[in-house]
Amino acid sequence: MSSKRGETVVNSVKLSKTLSYILRHHPKDFGLKVEVDGSVDVEELIGALKERFPDISYQDIKEVVEKDKKGRFSFLKGGERIRANYGHSIKGINPEYKAVTPPEFLYHGTARRFKASILKEGLKPMGRNFTHLSKTIEEAVKVGKRRDPKPVVFRIKALEANRAGHVFYRTGKGIYLTYYVPVEFLELNVIRLV
Repeated sequence: MSSKRGETVVNSVKLSKTLSYILRHHPKDFGLKVEVDGSVDVEELIGALKERFPDISYQDIKEVVEKDKKGRFSFLKGGERIRANYGHSIKGINPEYKAVTPPEFLYHGTARRFKASILKEGLKPMGRNFTHLSKTIEEAVKVGKRRDPKPVVFRIKALEANRAGHVFYRTGKGIYLTYYVPVEFLELNVIRLV
């Protein structure tokens, strides 16, 4: 991040988490108006962040966006606006994702306590606008471990679900979104504890 005499001014991990919190869930808590595409004005965002990050600059935010391995954020309108690319729980947000043909299989990692309900009802967004799927088992494990040290990993027959009419979107790096995955597209014999 930006530095003064070699010292870090803004902690990039804390800034990334704060950006996720604001842009995915609570822009109003920071006095920010979010557009339908999920974006907020960058200068207004910087102003809202000054209390937590007094030395924050546009460059700090730019570095978080550019260095994020998962592609969580993107700039719009020549860098004047910023949005989270996925993970929204804000009602009415429509980032205008482009539908894609997914790979044959995608994966979803989650806590063991959700296994029974998923087997009964399928995968649902659960408080978010979309269900999030990973391109690899390894990434699904990482996601699942956020809530459980030994998560359940489901393999989704994504291409088959797509051919049956379920829409998939690719966003971020290796992240796919869909509204709902019915039980028949879950590979029950591949569910495993990691």
